[in-house]
Amino acid sequence: MAEEAGWQPNPELRRDPITGEWVVLAAGRSRRPHAPGPAAAAQPEAECPFCPGREELTPPEICACREGEGCNCPGWTVRVIPNKYPILVSSMPRAGQERAVSPGRRPAEGTSEVIIDTPVHNQPPWVVGALQVRQMLQMYQDRIMAIKEEGRASYVHIMRNHKAAAASSLKHPHSQLFGLPFIPPAIDTELDNFVFANPGRAGCVLCDIVAEEEKNRRRLIMQTESFTVFCPFASRLPYETWIVPRHHDMRFEKCGHIDELAEVMTELLGRFTGRLGDPPFNYWIHTYPLHGESRPYHWHLEILPRLTLLGGLELGAGVWVNTTDPELAAAELRGES
Repeated sequence: MAEEAGWQPNPELRRDPITGEWVVLAAGRSRRPHAPGPAAAAQPEAECPFCPGREELTPPEICACREGEGCNCPGWTVRVIPNKYPILVSSMPRAGQERAVSPGRRPAEGTSEVIIDTPVHNQPPWVVGALQVRQMLQMYQDRIMAIKEEGRASYVHIMRNHKAAAASSLKHPHSQLFGLPFIPPAIDTELDNFVFANPGRAGCVLCDIVAEEEKNRRRLIMQTESFTVFCPFASRLPYETWIVPRHHDMRFEKCGHIDELAEVMTELLGRFTGRLGDPPFNYWIHTYPLHGESRPYHWHLEILPRLTLLGGLELGAGVWVNTTDPELAAAELRGES
């Protein structure tokens, strides 16, 4: 009986229809856990290299959304710079400095960029307002298209770490962009499963998922003319949320509803702040690789709050354990609990 002291619901296994991964829903552990994370790095605004007026403290900018003319100077609303500590480098070693190439080894050539999402030091774009989110999203699109034109990358991964517990190293709101010389495994797996999920027939598995979520509404958070927001059936972590175009669309950079997406993100992340206590989270955009369209796909934005710590089962076996049922998470984000 649920009323009995110590009663806990039985764990449940759910399989993600896109990735094929199994997730363990173990809601009995805690409905809303808040494991301690690392404290935010102390960085006074006066020392922040990303704030306007300190442009000389960063590598020379790649581009910016700026009122008036100029470069590496104040007046910008979104600014893009090379990552000072890059994971990938944009040029090959000089002649005579090449590393030996062997099977399974190659130079880490690619693009590592930082997108400074707002000039405001202590307010992320969704707090500044939907216009700031729109400018950030437009810069995302512009950078994807520019890197595609350069022709050196196979995939562009754009992501954000919000707060130190989600691996953000600087307090000033920023996103990161990686131009990868290969298609990352997570995207490759999704591309394969978009094919395998609809064997022998045309269609899109994510379009089917959107239709189902809009029909049953148990995991639905919000719905607009162009976007559906929901907690996935096999959510990996508490309050995992996806933003998905309602109409089939393969590439984020070609999305023509950026104004609406900015409004959706502003509202949704505002709810994260108001109803979840502004948790640390990561988000990223999954979109089609830069070249070709031989396999079906449907771009989407994934948000993973970091309310629990990953353990050996997640890291060692690749099995996610979620302590909050997505149906309960969606209800809370709808304001129903």
